[in-house]
Amino acid sequence: MAEQKSSNPMFQAALRKHLDGDLQAAEHMYRELIQADPGDAQARHYLGYLLQQSGRLQEAFEQLTAAIAIDDRHAEWHFNLGIVLSKQGQVTAAIYAFTRAIAIDPDKYFYRTNLGAAFESDQEWVRAEQCYQAAVNIDPNCPDAFYLLSALYLKQERFEEARRCNYRGIVAEPAGSKPKMVLGQALYELGRVEEAISLFESWLAEEPDNPVAMHLLAAYKGQQVPARCSNQYVEQTFDAFANSFENVLGRLKYCGPQLVQDHLATLDLPASSLSILDLGCGTGMVGEVMKPYARELVGVDLSQAMLNRSAAKQVYRQLHKSDITDFLRTTGEHYDLIACMDTFVYLGRLDEVLALICRKLTTGGMLLFSTEKLHGATGPDYRLNISGRYSHHPDYLATLLGNTGFRLLRMTDVPIRNESGCQIKGQFVCASRAE
Repeated sequence: MAEQKSSNPMFQAALRKHLDGDLQAAEHMYRELIQADPGDAQARHYLGYLLQQSGRLQEAFEQLTAAIAIDDRHAEWHFNLGIVLSKQGQVTAAIYAFTRAIAIDPDKYFYRTNLGAAFESDQEWVRAEQCYQAAVNIDPNCPDAFYLLSALYLKQERFEEARRCNYRGIVAEPAGSKPKMVLGQALYELGRVEEAISLFESWLAEEPDNPVAMHLLAAYKGQQVPARCSNQYVEQTFDAFANSFENVLGRLKYCGPQLVQDHLATLDLPASSLSILDLGCGTGMVGEVMKPYARELVGVDLSQAMLNRSAAKQVYRQLHKSDITDFLRTTGEHYDLIACMDTFVYLGRLDEVLALICRKLTTGGMLLFSTEKLHGATGPDYRLNISGRYSHHPDYLATLLGNTGFRLLRMTDVPIRNESGCQIKGQFVCASRAE
């Protein structure tokens, strides 16, 4: 039922003040209306809504319940009462209020999502899911319900459903609100492959030299797959990513620094004893955990923006803007430890870089690196994924390490990070230069 607002000039003036954000003046006028007529249910409702906006929840509760006691026909009033009750932790009462709102007006998707959230907070997961699904049915272009479903499925470890709902939420977002890279992956994962390819083809038509568009189009078409990401792709991607890099990786539960820290802690290494090279050092997250062991710590990265963030931490003695294979070819230094965490995911073939690393390690020197895992008993050595990153088969890694002069010490399956709420399976590898 659409709410009919009072034609009282003072109420209209109060409402205008409220909408303009002048809450103090609006509150004063609503209270004058109530003082003149204690039965003015609309003035009480809007005063209650204003008080809720201001965080004065108990006062809001009193005004909203008084308004509903006078006139209980308005879905919006029950809904606003439900919001107040939810914020006060009164879940059962909130559920009742949201249910009353839906009974009066069953076609508001956000009534359903808020009721679902209340059920979810009460661990009534089946009923929460039903509410979110009902919201999707009311408005299939509402991303909120998909994201809520995704989060609910993650709690229940229903990972594939969580991933799919997350992708549906991305696709439902308003046009232009998500990066093309993110939208393309969502379309692809939902089986809308031609739309995803068309998106990247259009992007490339607009920007013919864009390295990101070129790389991703190759990944999506699966034709003429490059053996590695181009330097331009890596540099452009991470220059754009630098300012939010560590916050994003925190949300994605990236575990690279922790893996290195935990492994080094098992080795009983003397402090400040090692010459260490950090390949693909980024903002220095791995460098920070290696620094206590470093006599000398050198970082290499293609992204100047990432190096700038790293330099501010004063972790490294030297920082070099370079492709890692170019650096390894030209440096005359040798190192006791080389780390290459979350960097091989931007290289497909690893034979050249592993051979170069081996030559730059001291005898018995150690290499630590991570990859994303390519599953399957048989198949290719590596694969370019639609994320733009490569995954590597463990057999390929083991064989290649042996062929390039390493002794494999450890290869452990680990969740490298989350993506779309789900874990990306990877490998943490430790190898030493053979005697």
